[in-house]
Amino acid sequence: MTQEEQHVSTNADLEANKDVVRDYYTASKDGDPTRFIPHLHPDFFAIAPSYVPLGGRRHTVRSFQDEVIPLLARMLDFSRFEYESLIAEGDQVCALVRIGIANTADTVVISEHWTVRDGKALSLLVIFFEPQKLLDSIHVAHALTTFGS
Repeated sequence: MTQEEQHVSTNADLEANKDVVRDYYTASKDGDPTRFIPHLHPDFFAIAPSYVPLGGRRHTVRSFQDEVIPLLARMLDFSRFEYESLIAEGDQVCALVRIGIANTADTVVISEHWTVRDGKALSLLVIFFEPQKLLDSIHVAHALTTFGS
């Protein structure tokens, strides 16, 4: 295989990995996030910070489907979803996204770090930027100040 063919193959692999992640957001925007479950590797796990509900513990495919997805549907308004960026390197895909906070005019920025192997999502690490308005909307006490205050 020539160097050019390897580069094209690598780009195709990166795009395929990004497509797996895009499928999650598309399913969520369409109001049917469970449609993404077949894209999860059997060993999938997800982790979010302990200051958000269901955070601070490792979620399996089952708990992601049964607990996390329903909670996200109540907390977030995916109809107001947009990508800030979507980048991939190897089996890593990083999605910086802005999503509406349910029942408010506000949004939250979330950095989601996915590992994709063999066309399946293997892991997800979720990091919230300035989550105060999200936490307020779900009545979670915090001592965070608003950016710039």
